[in-house]
Amino acid sequence: MAKCSICGEEAVYCARYEGRCYCKEHFIRWFESRLRKTIRKFNFFGKKEHIIVAVSGGKDSLAALYYLSKLSKKVPGWKITALLIDEGIEGYRNVTKEDFMRIVSQLGVDYHIVELKREVGLSLDEMVSLSKERGLPYRPCTFCGVMRRYYLNYYGKKLGGTVLVTAHNLDDVVQTFLLDIFRGDVKKIPRLGPVTGVSQHEGFIKRVKLFYEVPEKEVALYSILVGVYPQTFVECPYARLSPRWKIREFLNNMEEQYPGTKYALLRSLLSLVRSLTSEERPMKCVVCGEPSSTPICRTCQLKIELGILEHEPLPPPSQGSGEHQRNKTTSEGSPSREG
Repeated sequence: MAKCSICGEEAVYCARYEGRCYCKEHFIRWFESRLRKTIRKFNFFGKKEHIIVAVSGGKDSLAALYYLSKLSKKVPGWKITALLIDEGIEGYRNVTKEDFMRIVSQLGVDYHIVELKREVGLSLDEMVSLSKERGLPYRPCTFCGVMRRYYLNYYGKKLGGTVLVTAHNLDDVVQTFLLDIFRGDVKKIPRLGPVTGVSQHEGFIKRVKLFYEVPEKEVALYSILVGVYPQTFVECPYARLSPRWKIREFLNNMEEQYPGTKYALLRSLLSLVRSLTSEERPMKCVVCGEPSSTPICRTCQLKIELGILEHEPLPPPSQGSGEHQRNKTTSEGSPSREG
């Protein structure tokens, strides 16, 4: 049995990429110390913030909420609010909401729940069914990712937030990095930085990825050790339909054989993020007024294609610009989950 590299007690985790093992106490210390370093390195927060934490009820987002709630007790100028987007996935979101409510009650933090059924008129399950009926070429994750990002930004601002925290971890980020490369979507790479949103358009709330430098399995262990791991683990029924699932398996196999692979990819990503400049010119959606890289934002485009939003068709794009049409048929989006 491995021993803690610090105290010699029985280890609960060994970080093969750095050759050290940790007991429960020293793992938690090590984990939280790395989060503090990430926060300082990327300047996530100021001394006075209203932090909106995107929480799904999954292990990653509950761990993020727990840590920021704990840290906020040392920063008087911080206010924490948990925000959950209920997509309406039968047998999944209704289960994770129970863990969400349990933890927000335990931590005593404010919370807000947004239901897609109320906002859009359809649950995600109903969107997927209608999409099939209409012969639309979208996977369920397209609707989920687009709608969730839209309403996290919208309600993050509406609730008075100064920064939106998502629980995207190292695995999520490098998976999306590879997906964008395989699709040839190099223009999306700048979106994969640790901080996005605030400098692009006044309609965006600043977004930060708290676990940007932390592997998924370490976040999972932390959530277990601090007592916020979901009581009932359920997997999204649509998860395995996404190409992300294959990328995940590939990266985990590479990491097993070559420890440090994911960090090497992250270093490459950060180098590209610093060198690339987004070619997008954010504007306001002509339908809803929210920020968009096209005349009609992706959320409104999907609503129109589903037949739940009426709008006159746009004039054809100018010659040499195929962005609007390409997005309509191929966009899967950036990481959509919050954990």
